[in-house]
Amino acid sequence: HSFMIVFRVLCGEWIESMWDCMLVGDVSCIPFFLATVVIGNLVVLNLFLAL
Repeated sequence: HSFMIVFRVLCGEWIESMWDCMLVGDVSCIPFFLATVVIGNLVVLNLFLAL
């Protein structure tokens, strides 16, 4: 399930997953999703620039 969440975040559909997480949990979901977006975008950028 966590791989699917990370895949959705990297595809750009992270806001729906974050709202679902905030409904179940609390505000601690925000740093997780923001970190995943930033780190994921840097990894994808590094993959394309390294080619």
